[in-house]
Amino acid sequence: MKNLRSYIVPSVFAAFALSGCGNSDKTATAENPSLPLIAFAQANSQDPWRQVFDKDIKQEADKHSSEFSFTEQEAEDDPKKQIDEIETLMVKKPKVLLVSPVTEAAQKAIEDAHDAGAYVILLDRSIPGNKWDVYVGGDNYAIGKMAGEYMAKKLSGKGTVLMIRGIADAVPTKERGGGFMDALKAFPGITVIQGDDCGYQRAKAQTFMENFLQSKKPFDAVYAHNDEMAIGAYLAMSQANVPAKVIVGIDGCQKEVVQDIKDGKIAATFRYPQPGAPAVDIAADFLKGKKPSSNKVLLPTEMVTKETADKYLQEHPNLAD
Repeated sequence: MKNLRSYIVPSVFAAFALSGCGNSDKTATAENPSLPLIAFAQANSQDPWRQVFDKDIKQEADKHSSEFSFTEQEAEDDPKKQIDEIETLMVKKPKVLLVSPVTEAAQKAIEDAHDAGAYVILLDRSIPGNKWDVYVGGDNYAIGKMAGEYMAKKLSGKGTVLMIRGIADAVPTKERGGGFMDALKAFPGITVIQGDDCGYQRAKAQTFMENFLQSKKPFDAVYAHNDEMAIGAYLAMSQANVPAKVIVGIDGCQKEVVQDIKDGKIAATFRYPQPGAPAVDIAADFLKGKKPSSNKVLLPTEMVTKETADKYLQEHPNLAD
């Protein structure tokens, strides 16, 4: 996949929009040997964003139940487990393999699937190389950069930001951090403390923040790579009676975080769009002999602040509770 081109899908795509564990399939349509199979290797099904992800992709697959069978397995954020699951799914010889990689460790398994003839669609997280066919997801670097620009404005160009990272080897972690840091190059008065990798998990971020507060290091703001970690950081600071800080997250998939923004607990979040439904439609088109004009389908984002929170809730009624 050389000369990679990208485009922004119209905003209607953004409207597309915890269950299971282990190796159990989440089958949206009963597997029918007379129909082609679309298989999905999900990174995890535990965090709120991915719960909405699973719901959306299943609902969209159900719309095509007369065209193909659909099956899903999730890896509980375990790279080795996902590799094994991709290999297991490929035994079923799917026409299309959808993968949301846990980390880049899944690259060889994905490339092997591509070499075996599957049409490979990456969702949310990409991998190096060119042995895949289409990427569908948000632009994590651009979102990180927008978050950095917003943070610089909130701090008036001066202060210290504590960054709470996601999964160390995951592409979104690198891109959300990279975009943020690049945005702050224009603001030499802002210093960034690189915090721990907290796995996009609320509890881990809360524990990290509790320990960080004991160091007594001064900071003015928190940039978390997702909303769950932003909420975890806020909870730790609230319990320690730490004065309010500027807190910024990413995802915008939970009613809870929007309410926190309305209540002034969190300053802003940036919607990370759901790729499930658009990816299923691309897979369905592929089975009909159609392919997208680009191999990189970038879905649009939007910023959610106290001023836009009510409007955001109205426009996105299917947010996770």
